[in-house]
Amino acid sequence: MGELTGTKELIFDAFVEMVSTLGYENVSIRDIANKVGINSASIYYHFESKGRLLEYAYDYYSRHQFDNRNSVEMVKKLLETRKVEEIVKAFTYTFMAGDEKEYVRMVLITKIIYMRLFQDPVANGMILDSNRNNAEYVESVLQYGIESGLIESDFDIKAFAELFVGSRANMAIKAFADPSYIVGQYKQDMQVLALLARLLATAFKQPEPD
Repeated sequence: MGELTGTKELIFDAFVEMVSTLGYENVSIRDIANKVGINSASIYYHFESKGRLLEYAYDYYSRHQFDNRNSVEMVKKLLETRKVEEIVKAFTYTFMAGDEKEYVRMVLITKIIYMRLFQDPVANGMILDSNRNNAEYVESVLQYGIESGLIESDFDIKAFAELFVGSRANMAIKAFADPSYIVGQYKQDMQVLALLARLLATAFKQPEPD
């Protein structure tokens, strides 16, 4: 959808900030223009309509949501250490990156998607796809653990993956209220991550005696 620089970037960031606070229906092209300090025609030069701005936000999220997720191969190697806290932490990626602006942008777009979850089929589909992708990511790593003999074969990896996805949704909701929020910074978050680690610890087979 084109490079995000200059005036186009200013317009997009103003849109994301305002819509994530006020709601899509309550923000007009004129409002965005006033915030950026340009006329409405300048916005239409970069984006055909407010709807195109929303489409750009969805596309931006889709392209960047997994930028900082650890590779499956990297987490598979962690399984061999049996350090469950590190494994769960590796599962629990965030949007945090060297670019603070991009981090805040991703948090605010996520908020928009959740705000429109029950009125926009596209937003609903994006959340479902993201949850499914996250669950499959966790399951693929744990399935490797079973196949390599590290994890008990009767461990319900699907149920664990669903619990993991649910915990991420809870943390995402907190991020909506505070753009500076980092996953795991609250006591309750640490307790959830610790619980996931304890559950995962029960999955590992006991090492064979020497």
